[in-house]
Amino acid sequence: MAKSTAMILSFILVVTAAGFPAFAAEDDKFPFYPSLINTKSGGFVHSDEFEDPGRCKICHRDIYNQWQGSMHSNAFVDPVFQALWRIGEIETKGEIRNLCAGCHTPIGTVGKEVTFDPVEGVFKTGKVASKGVQCDFCHTIVTSTWKDTPVFNPGNASLLMDPGDVKRGPFKDSDSPGHDTAYSELHTTAEFCGSCHNSFHPVTNFPIERTYDEWKQSVYAQAGIVCQDCHMMPIEKAIEAARTLKKPLNPGKASPLGPMRNNIYTHEFVGGNFTVTAMLGAEKHAETAKKRLKSAAELTVDAPEKFISGKLARFKVTVVNVGAGHNLPTSLTEIRQMWLDVTVTDEKGNIIYRSGALDDHGRIDPEATIFRTVAVDEDGNVTYKPWKISYFKSERVVLPKGSDTSKYAFVVPPKLRKGELTVDAVLRYRSFSQELADELLGEGAVKVPVVDMAAVKRKVSVAKK
Repeated sequence: MAKSTAMILSFILVVTAAGFPAFAAEDDKFPFYPSLINTKSGGFVHSDEFEDPGRCKICHRDIYNQWQGSMHSNAFVDPVFQALWRIGEIETKGEIRNLCAGCHTPIGTVGKEVTFDPVEGVFKTGKVASKGVQCDFCHTIVTSTWKDTPVFNPGNASLLMDPGDVKRGPFKDSDSPGHDTAYSELHTTAEFCGSCHNSFHPVTNFPIERTYDEWKQSVYAQAGIVCQDCHMMPIEKAIEAARTLKKPLNPGKASPLGPMRNNIYTHEFVGGNFTVTAMLGAEKHAETAKKRLKSAAELTVDAPEKFISGKLARFKVTVVNVGAGHNLPTSLTEIRQMWLDVTVTDEKGNIIYRSGALDDHGRIDPEATIFRTVAVDEDGNVTYKPWKISYFKSERVVLPKGSDTSKYAFVVPPKLRKGELTVDAVLRYRSFSQELADELLGEGAVKVPVVDMAAVKRKVSVAKK
């Protein structure tokens, strides 16, 4: 029997008192189940065994300052995540606690320090563990355990940690006066990132978040461009790498005490989340996220040379994914919102046609082209709750270096017999809907911002025939 098949059969489906199905895992392999994170000792490791990031700052000030304010540093305190996690905690009576905690507070998970305060409605953990995805988590990772996962793929924090004096990283000749060092090839691979940027349902193994899988099936993977080449680089170099499919170099030092190197990875880990970083006061990270989004796609309009007065006019808008090594959008695509806002106006600015407008409540025109997945539960009901997702009812995304074309049609007003009409197409994005923000954070607590990723104009003349 193949190892992966044997692993799947080693799980037994049970139903908890909460009515939430869960697998009973072998404790020696996954002691923090349903998270697949583990320690070299095979069990509990108190957070006192890990260094506080503030200590790392002594020698790695620049890297610390890049990390501080990032979504990694805020992974545990992210208010949107906390609110969604709270709902999952209540609905599953704690069954998914470790599934979420394993990636958002890995040190708290292996230290068994994560608790839920039902009165305040928040999760708590130790001081060091509350600092999310931090230095002494990533740099005490020994290996990935993805070959032991039920899906035989990175995901659900499939990593093995060994806290102590040895810090692991991408340099074979590293020598530090503050701690021992060891080279780790894993830290140079996409599998390292994919261990948390892939997640699957612990019961059905259905892939809920698939950013790593999207990359693996892309031309980026074929060209050897890994996550670090785009997400651990200055923004300009990241844009260049994504567009050229050539590995960038960022010369510098990991520490003032260290040697000058051909390449130093930055630690902002910026993706597309400009909303939560701004909410938490990390404006630099928010602005960089906007720049990344604005570099990810391009638009074209395909229209005839003229529209005929009183007749049906047709045109097309194409979205091209030029700068993301994964799908657009990616990660929790049942929540993310990317859509086309298309307008046709006359020479006086009067709107002749519109698709994709936001209404007064921040809702997207339901007839718009919206790039997303529609997730449903086992009864076929639409859901945004990851723990309830059974499958995706529909999916519309733009693949890496791929394109998507939408068709539009409208009737040219008969009174327009000459002049020009302007077709405006804008690709817009927000991390989650206004309705979801109101539900999770309270109505009016935050107005979800929108960023325009790309825009294009096309003027078309109007003729009698």
